[in-house]
Amino acid sequence: MTKYTQAFKQQVVDFYFQNHESLSITFKHFNLPNETVRHWIVQFKHSGSSGLAVRHRKQTYSPEFKFNVVQSVLLGQFSGRGAALHFGLSSSKMISQWLKLFEKQGINGLLPKLKGRQTMKPKYPKMPPKPKNRLEELELENLRLRAENDFLKKLGRDYQTRRQEAAEAIQALRLRYPLTLLLEIARIPRSVFFYHIKPKTDKDEALRAEIRKIKAKHPEYGYRRVKEVLKGVNHKKIQRIIREMGLQVKSKKCRKYNAYRGEVGRIAENRLKRDFTASKPNEKWLTDITEFKAEDGNKLYFSPILDTFNNELIAHHASQSPNWALVETMLQKALKKRSKGEKTILHSDQGWHYQMRAYRRILQENGIVQSMSRKGNCLDNAAMESFFGRMKTERFYGRSFKTVDEIKIMIDEYVHYYNEERIQLKLKGLSPIQYRRQSLM
Repeated sequence: MTKYTQAFKQQVVDFYFQNHESLSITFKHFNLPNETVRHWIVQFKHSGSSGLAVRHRKQTYSPEFKFNVVQSVLLGQFSGRGAALHFGLSSSKMISQWLKLFEKQGINGLLPKLKGRQTMKPKYPKMPPKPKNRLEELELENLRLRAENDFLKKLGRDYQTRRQEAAEAIQALRLRYPLTLLLEIARIPRSVFFYHIKPKTDKDEALRAEIRKIKAKHPEYGYRRVKEVLKGVNHKKIQRIIREMGLQVKSKKCRKYNAYRGEVGRIAENRLKRDFTASKPNEKWLTDITEFKAEDGNKLYFSPILDTFNNELIAHHASQSPNWALVETMLQKALKKRSKGEKTILHSDQGWHYQMRAYRRILQENGIVQSMSRKGNCLDNAAMESFFGRMKTERFYGRSFKTVDEIKIMIDEYVHYYNEERIQLKLKGLSPIQYRRQSLM
């Protein structure tokens, strides 16, 4: 694999910002793989120049560190790439290896490999002898406090009901603290500890591995979509395994951007009347605007058009200002996807963008019929609202975005993933583009 210097990486990143943040120009100018440049840009935005530093020596990581990284991915706190950035790792490939080892061997798979004869066991520290003087008592108390602090950092104070996780945390800390001391802190009998860390035969082991692979690639999939991918497995069984592994999808209420202003006359009637079914592409389009807020306080406004025939996002645009150009740019992109003469209804809420003469003129010139929701009735555009909620739950909530540039990259990646890869049950287990291609055939 080609090794790039930090100075070269910085040169590529600087070129990207100097050329209006154009990825395509940067790719072509330096003749580099797309993913490589994207990774450097995200590293720079996350950690500055230090994120581009070259690691000359192979770095080793403690079992505790690996365990924390693996848990953060399995619990849905980060994606593989997000965890690599958060924990300062060079790539997400290392995390994938740790996940595979953890799947097969549990916490034992994260322990350092032994050199020489494989029968040798790792050297675990032993419990100090009974203290004979005040100094030894203080040393033992200090050891106990450090062990208890590290143990509680991993599990919190409600660990008594989670013995499997407590046992895995103890096994990860055994290289630093005596086992007897850790068992006293966790209040777990020795036999219970060894029972939980002992490799167990699991008749669902192969199924669990398949579910982990699916959830690693599609963390937003619930048990119904996982069942659609696996085919032939009982949905209750899949639901139980996902719950046992702690891989449930977490939902959060979506905050909507409101563009309604003042009293509005009857611009256009509600032609859809909540009927979001369509018999062919470009028959019924939906549009709306939502906002994202970065950690630096700046906001990004996202305006897409969704085709109700296959729930495909046929056009989208994002801007830091919710101005007319945001909607106009999106609309011009969508018109390129539509053949002349097609009868299309474009439905929106009563936002001021959709009341403008310029907007209505473009629709009239292209033979598009305008439709608008009733005032203050979000259910009239429920399919669009549903998409925004799904998108934010799957890619925005629970993740860290320091700038709007990072949010822009996230939006582009999600739109591609949503259209090309993410299956939908109403589309017979196909992605929107797969469904459209099949219907055209």
